[in-house]
Amino acid sequence: SLGLPWRSGAPLRVARRPMKPWMQPMASSTAPPAAPGIGEECGDFKRGACFRASCKFLHGGKPASEAASAVANANGGAAGLPTPRAAGSFVAPDGLDVKLFDPTTGFGLFGTPVWGTRYGSPPPPPKN
Repeated sequence: SLGLPWRSGAPLRVARRPMKPWMQPMASSTAPPAAPGIGEECGDFKRGACFRASCKFLHGGKPASEAASAVANANGGAAGLPTPRAAGSFVAPDGLDVKLFDPTTGFGLFGTPVWGTRYGSPPPPPKN
């Protein structure tokens, strides 16, 4: 026998870490909780980071599923996060250097000094 605890048949003990204070749900100020875990406000939601409809904590004093349906009704069913806009169309001008820029999108090619830019766009601000 190697004397390893998981080979000895003894129950394995797992150390539990305490929950970090910023991850704990915030208590609702509207009413005291009826039972532990009921009536607690979602800390992530208060910080604008919880978008789960199945969250077990309250979102603005309502169950998360009700709060999510209220948001969906208010914005026509669209998600609460902004949708990124696609880059506009690009028409390559005559004389475009295809060794620096992609002629279909106008974006600078990787490994070139113009990588991360788009042809015709203003240059990024200088780095300090």
